[in-house]
Amino acid sequence: MKTENRRNAVSGKSEFFVQSILQANRIHLDSRQWSQLQKWVAILLEANQRLNLISRNDNARIWENHVLHSLALLVVCKIPENAEVCDIGTGGGLPGIALAIACPSARFTLIDGTGKKIRVVEEMITKLALTNTWAVAGRAEQLAEQSFYQKRFSILTARAVAPLKSLEKWTRGLRAPDAVLHAYKGGDLRDELNALSTNARIRRVIQSPLQLKGACRFARNQKQIVSLYF
Repeated sequence: MKTENRRNAVSGKSEFFVQSILQANRIHLDSRQWSQLQKWVAILLEANQRLNLISRNDNARIWENHVLHSLALLVVCKIPENAEVCDIGTGGGLPGIALAIACPSARFTLIDGTGKKIRVVEEMITKLALTNTWAVAGRAEQLAEQSFYQKRFSILTARAVAPLKSLEKWTRGLRAPDAVLHAYKGGDLRDELNALSTNARIRRVIQSPLQLKGACRFARNQKQIVSLYF
């Protein structure tokens, strides 16, 4: 019981920290959205006991390392109403579920090539009553062969999935004209960026270091979002 109480206390502090950071960076969520985030975290932690969705070492830091990190995209850019968003390699719904909760007027398609993970994400969507979110099993390049998904998405996200060159290639058939791909990245990206230097499909590359007010750790760890504009 004492261990459980300590765990709950740590979780509560982490949640309050994330909420204060988001408010400081002008990302405002209402009480229903916070309730959905809380429920999602509980589902994610439970599912992580039977399926490797996030590092077990991150369980105690899930609010900062995963929820805050996922929502940090909203500091970099706005997701317009009715935007079609595709989250590539969503895993446990990262960042797709968090963004779908924060942006209920946009439509999110979360895809992953691992069937077990997608079944967990489907469970999350149902339990959270997310009416703007769909989970699809399959690889990006395979889904692009289906007419329903071809050239559908104006915004694509990928969090710790693959090198930028691979992401650009895999998403070609899914991207609408003038689409943007936001890739969550960390560390030295010089080789990845050099590999894109001759790619004529990319109009512009913007690197946005995650320097959130009140959360300097992301900057210290070289966390950033690389946006590829097509």
